Amino acid sequence: RRRRPAPALRAARLRRRRGGLLGTLPVVLVLLVLGFTLALRAPVASLAKDRYDAGDTEGAASTYGLQRTLNLVEPWKAHYNHGTALARTEDSWSLYDAIRSLDRAYDLAENSSPEERCMIQTNLSLTYEIQGDGDMAYADRKAAELALVEEAIAARDAGLPYDEGVLDPYGDGTEPDPAELRQDVQDWYEYAEQEYATAEQIRGWPDCGESEQTPEQQEQDAAAQQRLQDKQQEAQDSQPENQDGGDTSEGEGDGSEGDEQSDASGGDGAQGEDQQSQAEREEQQRQEQLEQQGSEARDEQERLEQEYRDLYGDQPGTGSDPGDSTGGGTKNW
Repeated sequence: RRRRPAPALRAARLRRRRGGLLGTLPVVLVLLVLGFTLALRAPVASLAKDRYDAGDTEGAASTYGLQRTLNLVEPWKAHYNHGTALARTEDSWSLYDAIRSLDRAYDLAENSSPEERCMIQTNLSLTYEIQGDGDMAYADRKAAELALVEEAIAARDAGLPYDEGVLDPYGDGTEPDPAELRQDVQDWYEYAEQEYATAEQIRGWPDCGESEQTPEQQEQDAAAQQRLQDKQQEAQDSQPENQDGGDTSEGEGDGSEGDEQSDASGGDGAQGEDQQSQAEREEQQRQEQLEQQGSEARDEQERLEQEYRDLYGDQPGTGSDPGDSTGGGTKNW
């Protein structure tokens, strides 16, 4: 049997050793990355929480964004804290990212406790409410602008003094169109109404009801539901379409008033049942309307996000979709 020359044998051994090293390299790299990730989790989470507590919500959101790939155990917390920090900025575009992150957190927390899902649910509802407040404020400003324009036009047509700056705000002779302003007012009040409806609908998800809530928390939740219903009504009442005409039926049917009263005086039991069934029907209709408005609000949110991406090639807000490893630093702000 011929022996390999010493140089050839040495080269063969080197190749075999190199092959063994290359075979274990992926495992080593994975362990290195995992170790690096675990080592960074705590300091990044601490930095993000410090920024959040100091009121630097934009900085906190950016730092929480680094945690997206660092939290492998409970990834929902990364999205939850990122979304909560973005919502606290109350920036209109950041709110879209906040809703996206909180939605993602809710999906990822599918197997988490009802208390944790309730936490996400509450902040998602609050984010929609903040978005509704912003749209409501903008609609109020447009309504005030419309009132000034209509007043100036009426004064000009009557030959009375008026503020020329109202009808020529840019000094280029372009007069605001009352019809366009009126439509803007209508649209933005409708957006606010839809967002309040979505916030109320989210409040009705079962997680908080299934969690162990204190009487104080239950009271706060009921107050939030009532607040959202009041805001929806205010947004609806403020819409120009609902302010036109008024109720023409108030003065009609005066001759039948006595008959109605006489009918009401008899058969109280049947009337009580009718009132109860009517209340049930109205509540069912209200819930169906909430679902429809919630769907419309989400569709509008997706449309605006796509419009922004088409214009700027990026997501609204800060862009990243991230989180934290602790999950407790931004609970229900």
